[in-house]
Amino acid sequence: MKYFFTVFCMGTLLVPFAVSANCINDQHGSVVCGKGQCESDIYGKVFCADAGGGAIKDSYGKVQCGVGYCAKDSFEQVWCSKEQGGGAAVDSFGKVKCLGGCEMASSEICKEGQ
Repeated sequence: MKYFFTVFCMGTLLVPFAVSANCINDQHGSVVCGKGQCESDIYGKVFCADAGGGAIKDSYGKVQCGVGYCAKDSFEQVWCSKEQGGGAAVDSFGKVKCLGGCEMASSEICKEGQ
């Protein structure tokens, strides 16, 4: 249990730093930016979350966004922290744990990158 807690805490601390970039290249090689984390879909179109939010491509190649940062569980479902800027990490059982609780990601809250 102590090992799990240590891994979860380290993952929660590292996730915001690892995914804080909010500019990526689109399908044409142009730099596209957003307020939060950005991700390109299977067609190379860039979508971004709001400030402090996460964006991850789901198993179908569609970008899913959340209020906080996101992670995929063992079933490839995307879960995000309910708190803006909140971290998310996968535990050793494949379940996503989030700061402030988790909610399913949504493509509706993604914004097209500029």
